[in-house]
Amino acid sequence: MSDPIAIRPYQPGDEAGILRGHNATFQPARSLAHWQWKFRDNPTGQIHVMVADHEQQGIVGAYVTLPVRVRADGVECLAGQCVDLFVMPEHRRHGKRPGLFVNLALAHYEQWGGKGAGQNAFHYGWPIATWRIGQKYLRYEMVRDWDFLFAERPAGGFPPRSSSAALEVRTVARFDAETDALWQRLADQSRLQIVRDARYLNWRYADAHDVRYELLECRERQSGVLRGLAVLTQRDLLLPGTLFLADWLVPSDDYAATAALLAHAEQQANQVSAPVLATLFQHLDPRFLYFQHQGFKVYGTSYFQVVIPFTLDDTLWFKDHWYHTLGDSDLV
Repeated sequence: MSDPIAIRPYQPGDEAGILRGHNATFQPARSLAHWQWKFRDNPTGQIHVMVADHEQQGIVGAYVTLPVRVRADGVECLAGQCVDLFVMPEHRRHGKRPGLFVNLALAHYEQWGGKGAGQNAFHYGWPIATWRIGQKYLRYEMVRDWDFLFAERPAGGFPPRSSSAALEVRTVARFDAETDALWQRLADQSRLQIVRDARYLNWRYADAHDVRYELLECRERQSGVLRGLAVLTQRDLLLPGTLFLADWLVPSDDYAATAALLAHAEQQANQVSAPVLATLFQHLDPRFLYFQHQGFKVYGTSYFQVVIPFTLDDTLWFKDHWYHTLGDSDLV
């Protein structure tokens, strides 16, 4: 008897079936425009989706990664964020043990994990629901707990933070070519991080569907030199109405630019009545301690970060050298 479910890579036209399965699994529902922005239009130009295609019911499962350019020890490669994974309940035990989810993932690994053109050096994600099966069958390795930095807004609001009069923070519609120059200056400040050039940041934030972000630049008033940038967004993650510093591209030792951007973020928290201003850096990054010196506390969560290595296989290397922000996930 032939297998009614074929495991195969994404083909144009699969979007409707993928969305149907996604919207039956997750809330809120996703639009086609959102899917196209997130997957079709991502800066790598690649779609890494393995689907389970039922001959009568259509797509009943998908193992999905969002490909992203990363810089690892000075070399650019691809990584994949595991997102939007689903298998319809009635088909989870289909096929050889331990079931369709694992077999979809293994097919994805074979197609897009490795050193070849368009393949990923590693996958990563925050697999609360899939952790046990991923650890047992899919090489998930825990990198770290995800602990937030947060500052509670006082009853009278955040007081004005002292910052340099020589700097100004302004909101922009998009990041420009000077962002690329800033990224180039900071590209090797960490041994592993997403390529935060203007193309990536504009796709991730300025062009995003269904979500509003505030894009911030910190510049010298007289010269106009770009000293740093940040991204704000308000969400119900962590606590209802939390204002997040979702992304951050500032030299770790530029305390003046840091203070200026923090001052703007605190006043924005006042404006939108956010009960908390929060952000996230890995524990060994100097910003993790510096923000605590600026009044932020550490908030533990149930989230933890995992990696599935293909060509970079030292878990401690990921733990010690991976610079990441909240915006590196799709949780905000």
